Amino acid sequence: MSTYFLRTVVDAGAPDAPARDRLANLVHNTGNLFFEEAVSRQLYAYRTVHDLELLPPDAQTLVLSMSNFISPATDLGWLADFIEARRIPQVVMIGAGAQAESFSHPVELSEGTRRFVATLSHRCETIGVRGYFTAEVLHRAGIRNVDVIGCPSLFFANDRGFQVSKPDLGGRRPRTVVHCTPYGNYRDAVAHLLSFAVRECEAYVAQSETQLLFDAECDERRRFFFQYYNDGDFAAAELDAWMRERVRWFFDLESWLGYLSRMEFSVGARFHGNMAALQVGVPALNLVCDSRTRELCEYLNLPFAFFDEFDGLRGAAELYERTDFSLFNAGFAHKYDRYRAFLSRNGLRHRMGGGAADDEAPAQRIAAIRAESVAALVRSLGGGELAPDALMRELRLRLRPDRSEEEMKLADRGAFDLRRPRSEPAAAEEA
Repeated sequence: MSTYFLRTVVDAGAPDAPARDRLANLVHNTGNLFFEEAVSRQLYAYRTVHDLELLPPDAQTLVLSMSNFISPATDLGWLADFIEARRIPQVVMIGAGAQAESFSHPVELSEGTRRFVATLSHRCETIGVRGYFTAEVLHRAGIRNVDVIGCPSLFFANDRGFQVSKPDLGGRRPRTVVHCTPYGNYRDAVAHLLSFAVRECEAYVAQSETQLLFDAECDERRRFFFQYYNDGDFAAAELDAWMRERVRWFFDLESWLGYLSRMEFSVGARFHGNMAALQVGVPALNLVCDSRTRELCEYLNLPFAFFDEFDGLRGAAELYERTDFSLFNAGFAHKYDRYRAFLSRNGLRHRMGGGAADDEAPAQRIAAIRAESVAALVRSLGGGELAPDALMRELRLRLRPDRSEEEMKLADRGAFDLRRPRSEPAAAEEA
């Protein structure tokens, strides 16, 4: 066996170990548990390696799953050096993501990272990226063999028929959890989310916020945290007290998923926090706060709102009612097939069964043509604005279904006319 998967997360450690130590073992973010475990469930016939220095000299394929390494702050020249020095024939990247504050913020790659992605490009069929923003960043760096695949965590269940249902709660408030990445660019929205949590939610699920470990090491930083992210609805002491009782940390997937299975709604800016909820059938609303979360939600058709528009005034029941999974459910099988095809194209043996049936291929080709037409429309605007009603009119025209074979045959016989309801016979039929 010569395929190796690099897993940066080994084990959080003993349950009785300090939470800070367990978090460090998970590379300071419990969300790392999720996408690496997803990849390990999807592949087979491979071995795991936790340290590149332990990679055997006969390794033919190295699989990497790195979430947001494409950023101006990252220099992966050392990894390019390693791959080239070890002469690894194939290196497959699954789910690479560019990290920027928004689509408007350009990502300039360091020289080392440019060399790394070039090395990748020459050692795989395609590089798997999370969305079209990342694809564009790599295109500008001269990398063309790119597949947009989203995040492997969405395909955690290996089920092409995966769907998210939203039970009717009769208007009552759902049992809700919240989460976010607190940073100053969204100070107002984070403060509103914390107040929303106290009013509406069962718990706050933390992933990397060390201020919420509630140990002596962070006492001073925690006091500042509740003063800084405070919209005045609650005193800092009230926020502190609620968090001490309701913050939840999960250092293994079993307990994380088990807890979420007892909830009914998830709201927040942590992508993997919402992915965990979806995997146990709990609807989730993503609050988009950067390029990474936006490109993932847009590509995967996940329901989302912009975090900078979150004022905390709507209750959990209203947000739940507004969260719509119809587009996600309609497109999931296609996204699944694209991810499955990416794994196969790169020669990875996988458990992603249930590919598209032959009779679905024409529908997929038509969808691709329509998608390119819509993309060309947007490109033709050249960054200019178009009135919303005009844009919607053009989108409806480009996405309108074709006349069906049945209608064509009826029309040819004089038995179909738009002026008559279907139940009303045409003159040709009456004769």
